[in-house]
Order: sequence, then structure tokens, then C-alpha cells
Amino acid sequence: MKQIRNLILSFFVAYAWMNIGGLESTNILLLCVFASSFIVLGYRDSMTESDRKIKIASYSLAILFSILYALFDDLSGGLENRLFIAAFVICSLIGLFVMFQALLEIFITKAVVNFREKKNLTRNAFSLKIFLSYAVIVFLCCIPFLALNYPGVMTPDSLSQLRQAIGTEEYVNHHPWIHTALIKLFYNIGYSVSKDMYFGIFTYTFFQIIMVGISIGYVIECMYEFGVKKSTRIILLLSFILLPYNLMYAVTIWKDVLFSMSVLVLTVTIVRICTRCGSDNTKDSLRDSILFVICGFLMCVLRHNGYYAFIVTVVIWLFAMRKKLKSYIIMALVVIIASSLCRGPLMRACNVEKDDYVFNLCIPLQQIGRVIVDNETISDEQISWLENINSLDYIRAGYSTQGADTMTAWVVDGDMEFFDSHKNEFFRLWADLGLAHPITYIKAYIDLTMGYWAPMNPQQTVNFGITENEMDLYVRPVIEGPVLIKINELLTKMYGMIPIYGTFYCMGGFFWLLLVFAAICICNKRADKLYPYLPAFMLNMTLLLATPLVADLRYAYALMLVLPYIAVYSFIND
Repeated sequence: MKQIRNLILSFFVAYAWMNIGGLESTNILLLCVFASSFIVLGYRDSMTESDRKIKIASYSLAILFSILYALFDDLSGGLENRLFIAAFVICSLIGLFVMFQALLEIFITKAVVNFREKKNLTRNAFSLKIFLSYAVIVFLCCIPFLALNYPGVMTPDSLSQLRQAIGTEEYVNHHPWIHTALIKLFYNIGYSVSKDMYFGIFTYTFFQIIMVGISIGYVIECMYEFGVKKSTRIILLLSFILLPYNLMYAVTIWKDVLFSMSVLVLTVTIVRICTRCGSDNTKDSLRDSILFVICGFLMCVLRHNGYYAFIVTVVIWLFAMRKKLKSYIIMALVVIIASSLCRGPLMRACNVEKDDYVFNLCIPLQQIGRVIVDNETISDEQISWLENINSLDYIRAGYSTQGADTMTAWVVDGDMEFFDSHKNEFFRLWADLGLAHPITYIKAYIDLTMGYWAPMNPQQTVNFGITENEMDLYVRPVIEGPVLIKINELLTKMYGMIPIYGTFYCMGGFFWLLLVFAAICICNKRADKLYPYLPAFMLNMTLLLATPLVADLRYAYALMLVLPYIAVYSFIND
């Protein structure tokens, strides 16, 4: 009976692949998929180690992944008849579920068995020499990218912060003012030495490369402290330097770079605290406390969503660590109080203008805009209210389903004073339109957020050089030549040509893996291992509430950095 069942289930898997792969039903590859599925299902049935928790985890994740994939991809097969569409979608969903469930059950079972058979790792003492060796390797790998993009990669965001730093643009907290102050500090140091604008910019870029090298070197050295073997540590190092976006980001003047590094070090610090690494060593405990405060503070002030993600993280973590609440609550309060002061009184004291509230409303604005461009029913009264802000033709002309820039610009270029003084009416109108057009709202939400929860290609990865600007700044490559430039471009486009390697650019895929590793921890009866997952997970949740772009890799960069270390931590027996 099991074999007959597996034959039927394998048919559904082949059906799903025919649909999502756009294959003809006569394609011999479908026979290969069918045979492979039958073998995998048979192997799953032969496993005796799967317990109830593993079954629940694999079934739950398989249902979730199947639904997310169906929301992301059109499974209708291009058909028009509703009955045929329903059959096509249902068969494809069954196939996706069977495939995900079998693979997840096998993988989680193997991980759990492997975990239980492992001996406790032997701790090692922190080695400054090894730490610096890793840091120098990362630093040297970044230098060629800096040489090709001297004095650093600058996009419109970077240029805006530079103008604020040199005083030609109003100081605004749209890009966190603390990061702009950092740019100003190092720019002024470099400029005071050389009287050269380019060297001033380079000084900040050089500082950022050093911090990237130190951060990566430190977290890999922490793996050495945990007793992780050398081959795994080398893989962790390679997972950073063999992904060109890591090295390009290191020379790009964005807040996201230092922010993501702070989240990475904070995550590993939470690992150290939770595993009581160095609990008998006062120096180690002091080091963890200092790094927790510094990195927690940077997480709160270098990105606006980091503040909220940190607070939720620390509340959950403190509840879990309540037996030692006194020691940890002091660290948490220092971070929250210091960052709150920076975001409020200190910002005002430095004459920094607050960011416009409209930038927090990307998703609601996007949903209203979708109702308008899809020509859904909307009352004359609602149209009249919206046109108090700006013309609706503005929306119709520039609306993009995968970016909220047009909608925020619609408010900024319109009557901002009216919008700011009628926020309650705006939310009422948004709710009324949502009740009238829920499907349109759901479509708008999916199209704006799916890059962070679905297996979607990134729309934005890296930039080169300096964006055209009124300051006449342009890139001055130290290493010139078309061959080097082509190599640079090839390294950043390679992910679109090589399977598996391209997965390392998939933000939604990383989020799925985060959930899989969390399931492994739970099935291992080690729910305490989930605490270091919280910063990256909560950051991803904030993206699902207020992202302005559908698949900008830098927005999920913290998750991309953290995941390899979380994976190692999930599998080690401490």
C-alpha cells in the first residue's frame, strides 16, 4: 500500500514541477522527477528515527512553504477555465507539500540524530592572533573592490548624507543621523589632513572596511572559542569572501553595512551569554556585556526598524533569562535609554529635523494606490479627500507594484501639511477601502513584501562607482582597465548563471532556512537555542510591516550575514 501511495504522491510532485518549471507534459525530465520523488518517499518511510515533534515540524513547515510559494508564483498554468485552474492549482499545491514535507522530515531527522550523537565541544581560549588573521584576510579581500571604486561606492542615499555632513543640505533623520555624524567625523578627519574631498570620503570607507574585517574576524574566532572545528570556520570565512556583495557592501557608504555587522556581533554575543561561555571568567563576561551594549545601541540607531526589533528581542530574551534578570536588565536598559535619548532629545539638541511620518506608511499608501490604478470602486468623497493631498493622476502615471517610492513622493510633493494634520482621517479612509477591496489590498501587500518571504530573485544587489551628482564627484579607480571592470561585473552577476550559488542571494530562501534551523532546535529539545535567532527574525518581521522596496538585498543583509553562524550553532552540541 505504501508503494502505491508513494507512486500517486510522486505523480503530484511531477505535476507541480511541470507547472512551476513551465515544462511540457512530454518532457523526459518529469520522469526523472517522478522517479526521484518515489525514491525519496521510500527512503523517508524507511526511517525509524522520526518522532512526533519532527512530524509536526515537517508538516507545519511544508504547509507554510507551499502556501508562501503559491502566493508568490502563479500556479494557474495560464488557463482560463475556473474549474481547470482549480484542479491545476490544487494538484500543484499537493505536489509542493509532498516534496517539502518529505525533504524536511529527512533533513530534520538526520540533523536531530547527528546532534544527539555528538559529544560536547571542548572550549578554546580566545586567540587574538587568529582573530586578527581572519580580520586581515577579510580586509585584504575588500581592497581590490575599493581600488576599483575609489573613494567608495556612493548612491543617492550616500550623497544625501554627504551633503548633510558638509552642510550643504538640511540635517534630517531620514537616514539615521548618527550614521551621518559618523560620515561627517571621518570625512572631516580625512579632509583636514589632505584638503581633498575624495580623501575625506575615502577615510570613512577605509574605517568601514576595518570594522567589517574586525566584525567577521571576531565572530569566526568566537566559533573557535565554542570548539567548532577548523574546516567549519574556514567555510564560514569563505561564505563571506566568496559572495561579492559582501565585499562590495564593505566599500559602499550605506548605513546598512555597519548596522548588519552590529546585528551579527550582537547575535554571537547572545549565543555566548546563553551558552554561558566564559561564565567563570570575569573578563569574558565583561566583554559580552560591553559588546551587547555597543552592538545593541548601534542596532537601535543605525536603522529605524532596528530600534523596534531590538526592543521586542530583548523583552522575549529577558523573560527567558529571568533567573538572572538583574544582570541582563541593566544592559538592556542602558541600550534602550541611550538609543532613545539619541532618537529624541539629543537629535533635537543637534538641530536634526525629524523624518517625515509618511515614510512609515509605505504599505498602507501602496494599498490605496493599488485601488486607484486597478480602477476599483471608490466614492467621490474619498477621491476628493485624497486629492487634497495630491492629484490621483500622479499615482496613475508612476505607480509601481514593487516599490512604494511613487506613493511616498505623491505625499511629499503634495500638501504635506494637510496630510500631517489629518492622519486619523487617512487611517479611516485606508480601513474603509480595505474593507471594500480586501483582495486588492492583499495583492498590493504580497507584491511589495514577497522578496523577504518567498524564493524571489533580488531586484537590487550592489552598485558601482558614484551616482551622477551636482557636486561633480565621480569614481577614480586606482586599478583601471576594461578587464578588471568586466571581472568586477562578472562576480556580481554570476549568481544569475550558477544554480545553488544563486541561492545565497535569495532573501526569502534565507528566511525559510531560518525557520528550518529553528525547527531543528525545537526537535532537539533545545528551544533555548532560539534566543540568538530573535534579532534577525524580528528585523525580517519589521520589513513585512514597512518595507519600501520588494527585494532590496541590503534591507535583509543582517539576516544573510547571521544565518551561517546560526546554522552552525543549531548543529553543535554545547
